[in-house]
Amino acid sequence: MDKKNANFRPPIVTLMGHVDHGKTTLLDAIRKTNVVAAEHGGITQHIGAYQITFQNHPITFVDTPGHAAFEKMRSRGAEVADIAILVVAANDGVKPQTIEAIKHIRAAGKSTIVAITKVDLPNINLEKVKKELQKEGVIVESFGGEVPLVEVAAPKGKGIEDLLEVILLVWQLSPQPSLSQDPLEAVVVESFLDKNRGLIVTVIVKKGTLSVGQKIVVDDETIAVKALIDDLGKNVQEVKPGKPVEILGFKEVLEVGSVVCDQTFTKSRVKQQIVSFADIISKSQEARDKFKVLIKADVVGSLEAILANLPVKILVVCSGVGEITQRDISFAKVASAPILTFNVKVGAGVKSQAEREGVVIKSYNVIYELLSDIEDVVSQFEIAKQESKIAGRAKIVASFDIDDKKIAGSMVTHGKLKIGDKIIIRHADGSQSETRIISLKKFKKNVETVASGQECGIGMSPALDFKEGDIIESLG
Repeated sequence: MDKKNANFRPPIVTLMGHVDHGKTTLLDAIRKTNVVAAEHGGITQHIGAYQITFQNHPITFVDTPGHAAFEKMRSRGAEVADIAILVVAANDGVKPQTIEAIKHIRAAGKSTIVAITKVDLPNINLEKVKKELQKEGVIVESFGGEVPLVEVAAPKGKGIEDLLEVILLVWQLSPQPSLSQDPLEAVVVESFLDKNRGLIVTVIVKKGTLSVGQKIVVDDETIAVKALIDDLGKNVQEVKPGKPVEILGFKEVLEVGSVVCDQTFTKSRVKQQIVSFADIISKSQEARDKFKVLIKADVVGSLEAILANLPVKILVVCSGVGEITQRDISFAKVASAPILTFNVKVGAGVKSQAEREGVVIKSYNVIYELLSDIEDVVSQFEIAKQESKIAGRAKIVASFDIDDKKIAGSMVTHGKLKIGDKIIIRHADGSQSETRIISLKKFKKNVETVASGQECGIGMSPALDFKEGDIIESLG
């Protein structure tokens, strides 16, 4: 690495896309072009991630996440990848898993590069593939967008160097400092039990330095690192940011996305990192009409700015200036509310008490981010609240007349429906209507209730217009 870039860590890259579109073949081709068998003893093993050097710049590739693991990492607060390569086969185009990958990449806010594979096959139509991507919101540079595109034929080595050059160009736009002196933070990308070597945990170091003999903590396990083995099978003494490595010494298989820290980087700090909005929402389910919070800010001006811009669905049960106190924690527990802080340091004692009492603390240093997150939480809370009110749900699959009354032939998909229920009919155009169930029939027999998985005929009053595909939701 040249001196100009010595203080920046390598980019961490993951590949996503549809099955059989060539992700594994592409990763293998990248690795083989950068490993000289005589020099390194060949490709010794698969550890879930590896690092290559291109034009004197290291690049780390993660080759195990997949879509489910990628989302699992994000849900645990472990943003391992910097750049996502969307792999699309030239002969197949955009498929369901391609669209799923696009959604994950977009939600994570990652820089994106499109790699069109299998361009050496006959009768391909690259323009068609680009238009399919455009339809999904991925607009490549040749179509006037900002997403770089590289054409690849991995088995022949075509386009591999072009792809690596584009990765470096994208990384140059937003390189991250090495942070090798920071407290350790490494993300688990693979964990499995090997019959010969025991439990193997592969991590990528994001911050700090990981060393043999170092005491580390992850989830509820603390160990001393017995050995570190790099992607070429070599024992190493320490690992800097951006480097993948296997750790020997754990006794339990770890979840993908777990965050490994120094023992001094306390357990309460780790748990705070992986708090999700789902945790916050679960703490506030007792709130009927409004989402309850406690707010602590650094100064009065900050607090007033936050309070003045909160959504109407937020109920501030307590607010104040200064550090969080044990009284705040107790109050939050009784109110089943999270504590939101702005520019406020959270002491170790308070963190420990919050963990014991099951109180969620979310810290911010940008007011806009706090308000934006609150908007998201309120939206999700409203959805969760609405779902909790629904006693049953059915899909209208047919329409027929009995005694001049329009009957909805339906399949109950959730909960149950009963005579007298107030129901909402949700139409395909987004509109909705309200009515009540006045009759239920199963196999031409009148019944009082119908449960999930059963078909029935539903009579309503007042009579409403409906179509096949409309959804019925019962409010009981």
